[in-house]
Amino acid sequence: MTQNNIAEQVNSFLDNDFVIRKTLSKNIVSLRALARNIIKELGLKESNQDAVVSAIRRYKKIKKDESNEKLRKLFSKSSVKTRSNVVDITLQKNKRSVENIIKLNSIVDIEKGEMLITIQSEQSITIIIDEKNLDKFASISNKTDIISIDKKLVAINLQFTEDARNAKNIIAVVSSSFSAEDITIVEMMSSAPELIIIIKKDDVVKALNVIEKLQEMN
Repeated sequence: MTQNNIAEQVNSFLDNDFVIRKTLSKNIVSLRALARNIIKELGLKESNQDAVVSAIRRYKKIKKDESNEKLRKLFSKSSVKTRSNVVDITLQKNKRSVENIIKLNSIVDIEKGEMLITIQSEQSITIIIDEKNLDKFASISNKTDIISIDKKLVAINLQFTEDARNAKNIIAVVSSSFSAEDITIVEMMSSAPELIIIIKKDDVVKALNVIEKLQEMN
């Protein structure tokens, strides 16, 4: 059997096994151990092991290159908007907080571009608003319901094309790139094809540099 035939069989095998593809992409499987398993599954000869290992390596590289190319295109077509003077408020999760958020919703004018984002978790509720509306919120809220208020934040809105709706790894790429530059992400929300990232004001320049590099990545 030629190496091309072996490669075709290996590619077909890997294409049809999601679990193995996942472990291969995460580098948590021995290539030789995987090769032995594929040889057994496909009924190949033990003497074909080196050819199978080579086929696995090529498959892995091709899939990685294809994934990187898709991400490169998505980031290259993306646009960035920033919004300063953003406040992140964490509330106790109770009926009163929900009622106050409903009141706040009638005060904040989203049609004029004012920000109001609500995130509900298991134990708390987070709202993100413009700092100019903080006094309005304070006037309708109960201080005992407020867990924390984080000011001097900036919202970065990373806007992708519609192709991003079904794309993988965008969030992972952004979060790992920010982490590598020691940028703290306060909140991150995905509403494809948009990604909203809340960061500290002091990190804005670094964050925009990171995004620019992602847009220009090769």
